[in-house]
Amino acid sequence: MPYANESVHDSFDSFGRGAVEEAVKEFLDRMFVGPVWPASVLVCLMVLYALVAVIGLIDLGLDGDLEMDGSLDVGPDLDGLDLDGIEGVEVDAGGGNVDFGDLDVSQGGLAGLMTGFGAMTIRLTNFGRVPLIIWFGVFTIVFWAVSYGLWHGFDSSHYAATLLPTLLCTIRNGVIAIAATKLVTQPIVGKFDPQPGYDRDRVLGGTCEISSLSASPAFGQAKFRTNAAPLLLNVRTTGAEIPKGTEVRIIDFDPSRRIYTVTEIKPENQT
Repeated sequence: MPYANESVHDSFDSFGRGAVEEAVKEFLDRMFVGPVWPASVLVCLMVLYALVAVIGLIDLGLDGDLEMDGSLDVGPDLDGLDLDGIEGVEVDAGGGNVDFGDLDVSQGGLAGLMTGFGAMTIRLTNFGRVPLIIWFGVFTIVFWAVSYGLWHGFDSSHYAATLLPTLLCTIRNGVIAIAATKLVTQPIVGKFDPQPGYDRDRVLGGTCEISSLSASPAFGQAKFRTNAAPLLLNVRTTGAEIPKGTEVRIIDFDPSRRIYTVTEIKPENQT
């Protein structure tokens, strides 16, 4: 009977392998079809990234190393971009980095308006307001769930898995996933923000030069000189409008809006 037992055992092994292969094939067919395959590829990339991060080859960036903080690189030359009246914007004149806080566009050219609108749109999705690994992780999971659920629950019976339907469904799924990611990440916005890169005590009482056309209680910007590139600060005056090029003293700071209050330095013969 040993030969009979071996034959039965081989039959079960063959049946088991066939069942596993069929299950894997069916799984892959459901994962990589129509608009599901872009989401599945994204999931695979995120899993691969997580595996590499686990073994310590790269850092997940939760300490702020891998986050945007709402920064937008617009190039090294900012002289042609009028940022007056864009409340909450801080510019590193050396690197050309613009930090968009609470956006309040009251004036400026078309380039400034388009830049501000684009930055505001991106920030509405919380992209850059939380660590990128968290944002992309949530987006990937939601994007895959929406793509898989809609395709196998509705889309596959109405559309063919060809290029145009796949593209349109993918765009729709991406918009839904972005909206859902916004809702999921909203409670943690600001939890990972690094401390400001400037010393408040050092800035207060210091002097700077009005760099916008003028500064008033409504808007204005000034350059604060440092050992490196000057800081471009959002400033407000205590009363009268101060013209460009005037030396002013910083007398107060609003940390919630990152706005400095300044007063004009009067020449000694006028004091």
